Amino acid sequence: MPIDTILIVDDEADLLRGLERTLGMELDGRLLTAENATEALNILDKYPVDVILADIQMPEMDGFALLQEVKSWDPAITVIMMTAYGTIEKAVEAIKNGAYDFIQKPIDEERLIHLLKRGLELNRLVRENARLMEQMCLQDSFANMVGRSRPMRSMFEKIRMLAQSDATVLIQGETGTGKELAARAIHNLSSRGNRNLVTVNCTALPETILESELFGYRKGAFTDAREDRRGLFDQAHGSSIFLNEIGDLTPTVQTKLLRVLQDKEVHPLGASDSHTVDVRILAATNQNLEMKMKRNLFREDLFYRLNVATLLVPSLRGIREDIPLLVDHFLELVACEQNKSRKTLTPEVLDALLGQDWPGNIRQLENLIRGWYAMTGEQEISLRHLGEKETAATRLNNPLALDKPYQDLKDRAIESFTRDYLERLLRHTNGNVSAAAHISGMKRQSLQKIIKRYEIDATRFRESSRH
Repeated sequence: MPIDTILIVDDEADLLRGLERTLGMELDGRLLTAENATEALNILDKYPVDVILADIQMPEMDGFALLQEVKSWDPAITVIMMTAYGTIEKAVEAIKNGAYDFIQKPIDEERLIHLLKRGLELNRLVRENARLMEQMCLQDSFANMVGRSRPMRSMFEKIRMLAQSDATVLIQGETGTGKELAARAIHNLSSRGNRNLVTVNCTALPETILESELFGYRKGAFTDAREDRRGLFDQAHGSSIFLNEIGDLTPTVQTKLLRVLQDKEVHPLGASDSHTVDVRILAATNQNLEMKMKRNLFREDLFYRLNVATLLVPSLRGIREDIPLLVDHFLELVACEQNKSRKTLTPEVLDALLGQDWPGNIRQLENLIRGWYAMTGEQEISLRHLGEKETAATRLNNPLALDKPYQDLKDRAIESFTRDYLERLLRHTNGNVSAAAHISGMKRQSLQKIIKRYEIDATRFRESSRH
């Protein structure tokens, strides 16, 4: 669970120590202190802060300048100003500029504790509201994850369960299946969902750059290290980090990542010691990590640390019945993004899409539809708009003779698809028509009529399942 963090900023060292001692006994969470505004901003660069208690009158950078920097850094941070007697007007001005409230010196400890508790509650409400607004824009936590098939419904349920814990999750699946969307759904539904998910593509950067990006570095650690830099794990403190294509990590980075998983510690390049981080790790791969372990390309201890919980994202070939839903979703999504009227597909195009192998999975389907919006002026997409690869695959998967009338060929294609779908559906449910109706989204009576029309005996699937 992310912890509440309060930062106290004042140039009076005795006051800092006194407040730290008093508040430490009265409030849960973490207390940080800074003796000037510059030090406070450096702390913000390293840790997520929920409430700042800052003096108005400080040398070099005063409380007003600090307030402005903080609000540009993260508007959700609650700022409470401390003011000496006779500077109430300044405190009121600070509130107008974004401060939550102020308290006079000498400090009334009871009132301060009350103010800080209210400030923490406000921070939670603001962050929660931002998270809900983001979800409203995305429709829900499973935005862009569409499907009613049994594998998809099973995956959605597992995502909900995984979101209730802080366990490390290894997400597996082919390229283009939506592993990052699954990671985002787990994060959004979790207690960390009010903070941003930090994402890392492990294949996009060379080893040396990836290492410094993940763990950060100190000034002088290497030639171009002119100042301290906070790593992505530090940026994800109190949140989650998504490591995509984890199977491509080099042995050096694997070793450092193992330390984070084991000890919850990060050691920046050039630093003399490590520091703890509170980060949930979500990792994804399209590779067989067990096979890489056998070839000594992936650490066995790291694999078992990552594989605390596993989520398998199905391929598009395994959820063909969801293709019409996905097509409809992407047609609507792209039209909305590009502020264009929604395109439609002819039934023949949808039949052709159902017959594809989709090696690129959902991403390939989405890119195909985006291509139609970019390259096609017509509102209706017909077979002639399919690319050469798609039409070639259609001919291979549906070898129809061209000496027949169009309607006959269309009826044959629909009949072939329907019969194949019904038989696979009944085989999947062991002949249970009620379960098949639930999966297909049809009423049981309607499905029974279609099964009867195609003269399919559901009982033979029950019999075959016993052998």
